[in-house]
Amino acid sequence: MNHTVGQTQPIFFVSALNLFSELPRFKKINMNHFITEIIKMFNYKNSPNILAQVLKRTCGLVGAGAALAVLSHSAFAACTYSIDNEWSDGFVATITIKNDTAAPINGWNVNWQYSTNRINGTWNANFSGSNPYAATNISWNGNIAVGQSVSFGFQGTKNGGAAERPTVNGAACGGTSPVSSAPRSSAAPSSVAPSSVPRSSVAPSSQPVIASSRSSSSAGYTVPANNFAQNGGVENALTNWSTTAGTVARSTVDKRSGSASALITGRTGSWNGLTFNVGSLVNGSQYDVALWVKLAPGTPDSVVQLTAKRQEDADTSTYNEYTHVATVTASSTEWRLLQGYYTQSGSTAFQHFIIEATDATMSYYADDFSIGGQRPAASSSSSSSSSAPSQTCELKAPLQWTSTGPLISPKNSNWKSIKDPSVVKYNGTYHVYATYYDTSYKSMYTSFTDWNNAQAAPHISMNGTTVGNSVAPQVFFFRPHNKWYLITQWGGAYSTTDDISRPNWSAKKKLLQGEPANSLDFWVICNATHCYLYFSRDDGVLYMSKTTIGNFPNFSGYSIVMEDHRGNGNQYLFEAPNVYKLDGQNKYLLMVEAWPSGPRMFRSWTSTSLDGPWTALADTDANPFAGNRNVEWPTGKWANGISHGELVRSGYDERLTVDPCNLEFLYQGEAGPSPDGQYNTIPYKLGLLRLKK
Repeated sequence: MNHTVGQTQPIFFVSALNLFSELPRFKKINMNHFITEIIKMFNYKNSPNILAQVLKRTCGLVGAGAALAVLSHSAFAACTYSIDNEWSDGFVATITIKNDTAAPINGWNVNWQYSTNRINGTWNANFSGSNPYAATNISWNGNIAVGQSVSFGFQGTKNGGAAERPTVNGAACGGTSPVSSAPRSSAAPSSVAPSSVPRSSVAPSSQPVIASSRSSSSAGYTVPANNFAQNGGVENALTNWSTTAGTVARSTVDKRSGSASALITGRTGSWNGLTFNVGSLVNGSQYDVALWVKLAPGTPDSVVQLTAKRQEDADTSTYNEYTHVATVTASSTEWRLLQGYYTQSGSTAFQHFIIEATDATMSYYADDFSIGGQRPAASSSSSSSSSAPSQTCELKAPLQWTSTGPLISPKNSNWKSIKDPSVVKYNGTYHVYATYYDTSYKSMYTSFTDWNNAQAAPHISMNGTTVGNSVAPQVFFFRPHNKWYLITQWGGAYSTTDDISRPNWSAKKKLLQGEPANSLDFWVICNATHCYLYFSRDDGVLYMSKTTIGNFPNFSGYSIVMEDHRGNGNQYLFEAPNVYKLDGQNKYLLMVEAWPSGPRMFRSWTSTSLDGPWTALADTDANPFAGNRNVEWPTGKWANGISHGELVRSGYDERLTVDPCNLEFLYQGEAGPSPDGQYNTIPYKLGLLRLKK
C-alpha cells in the first residue's frame, strides 16, 4: 500500500518515535486505538496536524500546541512566561529559557514590561529595573546546553488588574522577534520543563510555590524540626527509595552528607525518576519538602524537578494525581537544594514523591530528603499504598503544662531582667531575641542548640547597633522577600536582615500608618493572601490591621478584634497577643495575656480564619491557656505567673505554624519581688513550658 506523505515523512517518524518513548506517562491508553490513528496519518499529507488530533483523541489531554512542540525547532531560544499561581492581588510567575538552537548559550539576559503588575520578590536570576524589568544569569545558570532550559521566578502584585503575561525579549529570544509566552491555565501544574508531558489538571495549592535552587554553600534552608522522613540520607540501604523507571543504587561515590546517596542511571525518558516514600499524608495539611540533587560527573547543568504523586483515582482522563512542588537547575559540580511546599488534597491517598529530570537520559544523585508538617499517625517505611490518616492533636481544655527552671537569666553587668522573648528554631539552632532592663529597656540576642546550654550562651546587647533597641520583638522569615523581619514597638516598626544569627538589622521603619496612641506588643502572621497585624493598648481591647502579601510590611488603619472591660477595664484582655496556625488543621490559635486575679496568665481562642470569629478555648482564671493553676514545677516553683512569651514554632516563616502535638512555650516568669518596688526592676527570667499529653 502506497502512502503520500511528501516532505512530512521524516518529521512524522521522529515525532512518532518521540511519542512512543513518552507513552508510559499516559494513563490507561487504548493502544489499539492509538496504533489505528497512527496508521491513518499515512493517508494525509499534513501528518503533523493529524498527529495532534490523534493525541487529543487517544490521550484526552494533550492539545495541538503541546503535541506539535516536538515537531519543530526555533532559530532562537524559546523564552516563555508562565503564571504559576495567583490570588486576589498577587501572583507567582516563571520565565523559562529553553535552548532550541544548535549551539550552547553562554550567558543570557531578558527583559519584559507590565501595564499594572509589579514585582516584589525574585529568585534564581540577577534582576534590575522597576518596569521594564531585566534579568541576567547568575554564576551557575548562565550556560544552557542545546535542548536544555533554565528557569527563574518572581512574585508580584496585580495592582487592581489581572495577572499579565507579557512578551519576553532578549538576544537569546531573537531580539525584536521573541517567542511569546503561552498563557498557562490556572489548572495547569507546571511548565518549568516544556518537553515534559502535562500531568495535572488542578491547581496544586492556593499557596505560592517558590522553587528553590540554592547551592550547597547556602545557609538559606534548615530541615524542619518535625522532619519525619525515614532514611532520607540513604544510610539504611535503599529503604523508601525507588524509581518510576531506570535503575536506582546506593552510591558512596558522591554524597552530600553521611556515607551515601541515591543514584539513578539507565533512564530512557524524562518521566523516569527516583521516588521517595514518606507514608500517608493528611488531607488539607501543607508540607515543607526538600532534598539535595547533583548531576553525574561531566553532565551539563539541567533542570530537575520534584513532583508529588497521589494514588491513581477512577478518572482516566485527567492527571490530577500529580502536583509540581519545586524546580532547580542542577549541576555536576555542587549539590543544590530542591525545595518547595505541598498540600495534600484529593480523593485518593498519597503515594510518593518523584525526583525527575527534563533530560531523558542523564544520571543524577539525590540525598538528605526531608519533609516537615503534620505527622502521619504511623509513618510507613515499607508501603506506598497506606491510606491511614495521620494523627491530629486537637487542643482541648483543660490544658496542663510542666515548666523547666529558669533557662535564660540576667548575667551581664547591671541587667535586672530578661523578658518578652521571640524564639525561632532555624538551622538546628534556637535564636532568641528579647528585652532586657538595666537603666532602661533595651534588646538582646542569644543562640544555642540545646535548652540546657541557653544560659551559657553569650547574651549580646543590641544597644548601639543600627536597629537600636527593639523592645518586645517578634522575629520570622518572610519568604516572598527572602528576608528576616523583626517587629518591635514604641511605635510599631519593622527591621530586616539576611542573617538571623547576626544582630545587624536595618534601621527601623514605620509599620502602621494611623497607629493609635499607646500601642504595643505588635504581632504579624500571614496566610496565603494577606498579612495580619495584631496589637494591644492596655485598654481591654485587641486590635488588628490587615494588608495583602504583596503590600507587606505596609499596614494602614485598624479594627477591633475583641474587647473585655471587666474588672478595672483592662485586666481581662491586657497585652502580648500571639496568633499561630496549627499544623494539620484548618485552625488558628489566639493567645492574649491577662491578670484577672493577680498573677499574669494567658487566655486563648481558636478560629478557622484570621478574620475570626474567635471561639473560646481556655480563657478563664480557673481554666487558663497557661497560668499558675495549670502548670507543674518538677524542679520547684520559681515563677509567679506566666507572662509575655512565644510558642516554639514548627516552622520559621510568616505562617507561624506550631505543632499541637508538641507544644512548647518560652515565657517570662516573675522570679521574685522588685528590689525597689518598681515594675521595671522585677527580676523576670525565661523558662519553658511543655504541654502534657
